[in-house]
Amino acid sequence: MNNRIVLTAILAYFISVSAFSQVGINNTNPTTTLDVNGGISLRESVAPLKINDGVSENIDLGEVPYSQYLIEGPTGAFSIKSIKPISGADGQIVRLINSTGYDMTIVNDKMANSLGILCPNESNLNLKGKNSSVTLQYSKSLRNWTVLGYASKQGMRKIDAIGKSNIHRQNSSWDTFDELDIEITPSSPLIYLNFNATGRRDFSASAKFRILVNGDPIPGLEIRASNSGGSYNASLPMYPLEVTPGEKIKFSVQWFREGIGASAIYNHPSSNQSHNRYLTIID
Repeated sequence: MNNRIVLTAILAYFISVSAFSQVGINNTNPTTTLDVNGGISLRESVAPLKINDGVSENIDLGEVPYSQYLIEGPTGAFSIKSIKPISGADGQIVRLINSTGYDMTIVNDKMANSLGILCPNESNLNLKGKNSSVTLQYSKSLRNWTVLGYASKQGMRKIDAIGKSNIHRQNSSWDTFDELDIEITPSSPLIYLNFNATGRRDFSASAKFRILVNGDPIPGLEIRASNSGGSYNASLPMYPLEVTPGEKIKFSVQWFREGIGASAIYNHPSSNQSHNRYLTIID
């Protein structure tokens, strides 16, 4: 009986040591829980991860999740909002590589969704260009995925809208300043607006302009033209505007004729080379 007790105690000792020991691979003297002397391979899924256009939610990585996936399927800009982790996961890592030429947006979780993703600065992460990628890790305590790292095409982009047709305005009310519509999905939280309009005016008329975001005027922003003889010029250089990366925005411009009677303002770039109108957005 005593021998059995001693044997049981010895086995329990070795089991407890094994449970809390450090493991070395190609290393007989590990200094951490896992100490690898050599390279580590994180295998990529044989099958690509199929993603649809628009926003994808609750993405299933399959019965046997891999650490790396090649994204295929989108025919336009797409967004990833939530991914199913392994049951009970804490620390699961997955890298997603965009094999398409379209922008990939990682949507920041604002609703405390346990499958959602927490992005840096609590704003959407817009990744541009083919082979852009994001590496995510699941946190059990946060109950969310977090961004470990990402790679994206660098550099600012400029989007222009230039009016070319002849137009004029005679009524004292706001109306569309033609051909200055821009629709973008910004990648930065701060973009810059540049606007210019030069044209002719009747003697008692003057012009003012405003820029609309998704149909609503930017609060407190009216651009009044300066007058010189029978001409006017309105300019707005590098106006900063805070936006949400990854969320589509539509910009447009309106103009207003101030004056009395039948006086008018004109913008005739197709027949007068001194006239112009343009809207430029720098993202």
